[in-house]
Amino acid sequence: MSEELKINCPLCQDSRTFFFRKGTLSYENISWEKFKITDSDYGLFPDLYRCQNCGLTFAHPLPPADKIIKLYSQMEDPEYEQEHEGRGENFRRILKVLSRLRPDKGRLLDVGCATGIFMEIARKWGWEVIGVEPSQWAVSVARSKGLKVFQGDFADVPEEEKYDVITMIDFIEHTNKPAIMLRKAHRLLKKGGVLLIVTPDISSLAAKITGRKWWHLRPGHLCFFRKETIFYLEKTFSFKILLLRHYVWTFSLHYLITRFPFGRKYFNFGIFKKIKLKLPLMDSLEVYFEKLS
Repeated sequence: MSEELKINCPLCQDSRTFFFRKGTLSYENISWEKFKITDSDYGLFPDLYRCQNCGLTFAHPLPPADKIIKLYSQMEDPEYEQEHEGRGENFRRILKVLSRLRPDKGRLLDVGCATGIFMEIARKWGWEVIGVEPSQWAVSVARSKGLKVFQGDFADVPEEEKYDVITMIDFIEHTNKPAIMLRKAHRLLKKGGVLLIVTPDISSLAAKITGRKWWHLRPGHLCFFRKETIFYLEKTFSFKILLLRHYVWTFSLHYLITRFPFGRKYFNFGIFKKIKLKLPLMDSLEVYFEKLS
């Protein structure tokens, strides 16, 4: 068995952690370009450790929180907005579930809302939407759509208003303080409110097969969950799991091809943007929690 190390887990603070995988990245001189949503530096990741208590896999050493927010505040990613149709398909599947769980709709806070693609669709479906996002560029794009977005760190969102639903779609893996973010979400939710988390599953078959080249092993991802960790969240943060399943992605053929250098060089044709592919990769968790108290 791997030697135990006295490194506290950023989720449960337990020190029973062990070395999981040697990385290829240092955050010392990293730039905001490596934190783009559409970044394709797969296999570029920091040293990873795993907690024996809650099962979280996490980067160590973690970059300071203020550095992460600064990098994301500078981030610009026009390619993300160009893929709005494919991402919209992903988001509509989520909204179908949320509408079933909360048919009366209500106030919805989207954490890490980027340019507001999810918020736009949710607004059309009858939700009162608010977003939070650190990127100045993304906030500007979202506000140009008439969306209400708080720019900055989710931890700094005012707590006077409460929400019926909080969504964290590909957010929690980007933070170095997952416990703080989850407690914040719990405080902001009304009793009986729903928290949605979509996040990579490091114990998935795809992650095991692709190993160090797994597409979720990338500079911006600091924490990795698995089902064991999700059950820990339910037990520890006063949530009840309503639905736990694997997320299904939809992207354009153009987006998928251009994830790789040869595709960007030889197959970068606009016509591929019209071809949508559903990818049941089974390597991201989609979890709906209900706040109990």
